Amino acid sequence: MRTFSFLFLTLLLFIFPSCIAETVLWEDENGSVLLDENGEINFISVDGSVSSSVLETFGTVAPVFPSEPEESFLPYDENDLPEVTPAPTEVVPEPTAASVSGLLRYGDSGDAVARLQTRLAELGYYSAKVTGGYYKVTQSAVRAFQKQNGLLVDGIAGRKTQECLFSDTAVPASAAPVTATAPTAKYLLAVDITNQITRAYTYDEQGNYSVLVREMICSTGTTKNPTPLGTTVMPKSRARWGYFPTWGSHAQYLTRIDSANAFHSVLYSHPNEKSLATSSFDALGTRQSHGCVRLTVSDAKWIYDNCEAGTLITVYESDVYDPEYTMTLKPTLNAQTLRENPLPEPTPYPVYAPENWPKSYRTLRNGSTGQDVFMVQMRLAELGYYHGSITGGYYGGTAAAVKAFQKDNGLSVDGMAGKQTQSILFGQSGDMPSDSPLPEPTPTPSPSPAPTSTPTVEPGSIAPFSETVG
Repeated sequence: MRTFSFLFLTLLLFIFPSCIAETVLWEDENGSVLLDENGEINFISVDGSVSSSVLETFGTVAPVFPSEPEESFLPYDENDLPEVTPAPTEVVPEPTAASVSGLLRYGDSGDAVARLQTRLAELGYYSAKVTGGYYKVTQSAVRAFQKQNGLLVDGIAGRKTQECLFSDTAVPASAAPVTATAPTAKYLLAVDITNQITRAYTYDEQGNYSVLVREMICSTGTTKNPTPLGTTVMPKSRARWGYFPTWGSHAQYLTRIDSANAFHSVLYSHPNEKSLATSSFDALGTRQSHGCVRLTVSDAKWIYDNCEAGTLITVYESDVYDPEYTMTLKPTLNAQTLRENPLPEPTPYPVYAPENWPKSYRTLRNGSTGQDVFMVQMRLAELGYYHGSITGGYYGGTAAAVKAFQKDNGLSVDGMAGKQTQSILFGQSGDMPSDSPLPEPTPTPSPSPAPTSTPTVEPGSIAPFSETVG
């Protein structure tokens, strides 16, 4: 059966080489590809039902959206948006329900944005000049309006946001906010491409996704085959095992992101846990996939078990690069079970003080850990070179700070903290003002730390669909 599937897919690849770079076959518990009597690939849905459509394998069918999805997740296509007759530039029309247009978001411009700004100004959310440009001030005003009116706070003026904004019942900034209702989806999955972390949030009492439930190290798509940025709604398709015929590899616990990409475990050469490709495990925390989001088996299973169809998924690039934090989420591999070991408890921090600075120096480089790394990070932070998490682990953020320090001090710039670099680092007083306190170490996170705020996410509407999987 698998031979037939492989030949069939190979033929399609030959016919459509420009639009199909990779695909995935769903498999059952025994690793058998799920095909119906016509040879088409079956999909296991969340409710256990099976649907048959070989086209879905190749991303030609759009993801299934729940009834009445939130406005920023509607599958808008710019060619399908209703035509809006532009208003004369010298006259901004009175805001009415008829003013509702297509999806408006950061970077848009035109009369529709001008109408939006005018209405926001009337309600007390927007105090700047009406420019017709949707940028930070407008985005902040939309977010404030959404929060005040019990809507999903994403800074995007979608259909529901605009309908509320131009209605007679819109709550102005000066009034008491409405009580938000709980979102339909229990979780939001936020994939931080910059730091290779997938975070699961649930909603708070106000209906905002601010409660951090789980943090998971991952591997997203490479620069050549990136994981598409934007926001999607999780489709129903999922499977216990999946097979990537182009690469001859398998993965566990597949859950769709869009029509072409999925969350899934690290890779295997066969559909059993004893055939783990350890290189895919070692690569967690770096961009290695063909568009999918690879996770540890436990994390992939958590998403498979807990995130139903309709779960919100946002893929974004963070403004903060903090690989040291990412690596606190990376487990070690159990050589006997070929599963990840539990993350260790955080190591207590030593007291940061000159008398505890290293007296002898070893060469510190990428992957080094220990109290001397902690002291280097604290000293670099004190001098203004390092802004990441203080973890005692030496990775990209520490290396970049060391390079900057080396450059400023006339040293060979290699990013490694050797004897000469450390002797100068700990031998000078620095330029800190005398009354500046020493930096507080950033706590090493546990796998599920208590949340304090929502992630810095700039979601789009629907992520452009890639044709890559894996």
